[in-house]
Amino acid sequence: SDSIMSSVDNVEIIEYAGAFGASTLFLILPALMAWQCRYGDDVRPLTVRPMVPFGKIVLGSLYKAAGTLIVEQGLEKLGVFEFIQQ
Repeated sequence: SDSIMSSVDNVEIIEYAGAFGASTLFLILPALMAWQCRYGDDVRPLTVRPMVPFGKIVLGSLYKAAGTLIVEQGLEKLGVFEFIQQ
């Protein structure tokens, strides 16, 4: 077990956690919370106007952008882009 732990690079672990954690925290969760507030099961009348207009189109675009960024980060971490360039 010591050989496995010594071969793992702690900085690499922090990079993975930071890349995917930040993407989830700042891209997916705000859109998910806005969607749940606007279109969830317990929909109540909004007391203020939404800050982002056009509703489902904008929230769907945000999900698509977040998903694209997360997949791109994953492929970059796996070295797929370097493999394709060779």
